[in-house]
Amino acid sequence: MDSRGFAAVAAVLAVLSICLHQGDAIKCWVCRSDADPKCADPFDNSTLPITDCSKEPILRHLPDIRPNLCRKIRQKVNGKWRYIRSCAYLGEPGIGGDERYCLMRSGTYNIFMEYCTCNSKDGCNAAPATTSLSWLAAASAAAVAAFQFA
Repeated sequence: MDSRGFAAVAAVLAVLSICLHQGDAIKCWVCRSDADPKCADPFDNSTLPITDCSKEPILRHLPDIRPNLCRKIRQKVNGKWRYIRSCAYLGEPGIGGDERYCLMRSGTYNIFMEYCTCNSKDGCNAAPATTSLSWLAAASAAAVAAFQFA
């Protein structure tokens, strides 16, 4: 393999190692805006450590389930917005697997809730809506490598 081929393979491996999620553990932002105003949107994680969800406690009522998702809850109660970011034990990413969409619920007594669940990348519960570009980046790298060897 010549140096150009080696460089292309190295570039593909570097992109894949950055883009692909490894293992089952995910890291999420864990905070509540009623305790820390930086947890609200726009989210400021400059002083907040990210949490490894595999280290979250086992729940007594869900002993065989470990958190493998991140969740952001936006709720409006009596006109006041609150944000809760956490590791999630149950649910599916987004709606129908599309993380750009969140589940919204409203109730009586001026209550509104929005649940956004994701697992596309570590810290995915930071943004108002998430989009996964990992596979696009991996496919682009593979196409570049294929073009190099053609």
